[in-house]
Amino acid sequence: MVASISPEVRREYPAELIQFAADEAERDADEVAAFLAAAGLAPPPSETRGFPRGILLDLGAVVRLRRWEAAGYTVHVDAGLPTAGQALNHVIDILSAAAKNCASLKTAGALGRVVFDVTVSRFAWAARPELGSDIVLDVNDDDALVETMAQFLWAQRYHTPVTE
Repeated sequence: MVASISPEVRREYPAELIQFAADEAERDADEVAAFLAAAGLAPPPSETRGFPRGILLDLGAVVRLRRWEAAGYTVHVDAGLPTAGQALNHVIDILSAAAKNCASLKTAGALGRVVFDVTVSRFAWAARPELGSDIVLDVNDDDALVETMAQFLWAQRYHTPVTE
């Protein structure tokens, strides 16, 4: 997926961010597919179903918020975003409104974009591939983060690494 990124984007954004965004998109897509299947909305194996892209983006936000809440993270609530349940109700409201007026679908996707922004700005980009876990960066001050990391590393200077 990253191989199809334009050269302009590669110049503008760090490679770690591009990889993080691609990995998170793939993870969300898998979870949205599982969510739709569990809801009985997945098509039979020989068929396809079309969903508006904004709805898929917002469903991606719903599954991501569910994942965060299951892990005990509240970064989205702290940022003024809805809970996963509230986000799902938002998607249902958009779909209900779209049944009466297709123009309502124009609002779909906004939640997905905001949740993506929080993901990129508050989670460690390399945590999942390096540590196998999501890591929230709770420090908004870069100097405080560097100081905390320096103290941690200094305290660990005499510990020998565990080898298998």
